[in-house]
Amino acid sequence: MKPIEAQTALGLYSDSSAVYINACLLKTDGLDILDEPITLTRPYSAELRADILALSYPRDFTDMALLKSLDDRITAEHTAVAQELLDQNNRRIPHVDIVGYSNHSVRHHAPDKLDIALGNGSTLAHTLGIPVIDNFIKMDMKAGGTGGPILPTFIEAITRSQPKPLAFLSLSGLTTLTTIGALGELQAFDIGVGCLLLDRWVYRHAGLEMDFDGRLGIKGQVNDRLLTYLLKTPYLHQTPPKTLDRDDFNHLLEQVEGCSPADGAATLTAFIVQSIVQAQQFLTTPPAKWLLSGGGTLNPTLMLWLKKALGPTAETISEAGMPQYNLDAAGYAFLAVRSLMELPIAFPTTTGVTTPMTGGQYHPSK
Repeated sequence: MKPIEAQTALGLYSDSSAVYINACLLKTDGLDILDEPITLTRPYSAELRADILALSYPRDFTDMALLKSLDDRITAEHTAVAQELLDQNNRRIPHVDIVGYSNHSVRHHAPDKLDIALGNGSTLAHTLGIPVIDNFIKMDMKAGGTGGPILPTFIEAITRSQPKPLAFLSLSGLTTLTTIGALGELQAFDIGVGCLLLDRWVYRHAGLEMDFDGRLGIKGQVNDRLLTYLLKTPYLHQTPPKTLDRDDFNHLLEQVEGCSPADGAATLTAFIVQSIVQAQQFLTTPPAKWLLSGGGTLNPTLMLWLKKALGPTAETISEAGMPQYNLDAAGYAFLAVRSLMELPIAFPTTTGVTTPMTGGQYHPSK
């Protein structure tokens, strides 16, 4: 292990829905966050987002010219957001040691050891003039892991003052759980689909990007028979470690057809909640507290039902008084420094690697 010294890192993250690019500057020694992170969020250009979401597997994934074009455009947009954040803060933070880059995942299927992510860390490093560490997921899979969840060490760092055992739930397109035991032991896995199917349902049947304020779901009736069927999805009963791709549950939407828009939204909201309840069978220790994060916490209906299911120890990170900066971008900045320090980021109980290991691929700036 290298000597631990504080480093200033820039994190870049965009999730598979291709809505936003998030950037974050922070100082860390790979163990603690040492100052208040500075963040910036910018939307993907509408044209690039449409082209990313139009990718069809496996047809488009054999078109090397198409993938190279998208790779270049994704890299350029991430570079522009990173440069904007650096320019805004160049007086306060004149030097950045490392960039942690998530790349942009377009296909991930752990059982087949398949991970396709776009965005070129080498080009990013040369353009910014700062070394970059990327391909965290790809390198983990090469080492025998599932590729994720990749942020448990960061979650442990930001929740150190919270009571343990702790369950930290990320509610975005997918639902990811990280637990931290009384002695700091980590466990993590993708529980199942998060808001992705619900978003697609309300877009298809109500023309909305999401169930804003949970207004559609709260009006509907949960179809209990359909919910029971959805909860039999084999992945939900698979023992961790395990990860998902954003499209793995798409076929379940066809089972919801025939419901009214409101009943479908209610049933899919209940599906998110009950898949989380069901996942507790895999936890080694019951949590003393649940912390809820991610875009799903903005849906009052989902929060109402989830808190009722999990009990009085469940609260959002906002309610717990935790900072509201973009956690994923900050997490990749943190991972980059841990990688520099040769500290582990993956464990047998998180990604399934055989031994604790660091990760990522280093790209020099010249």
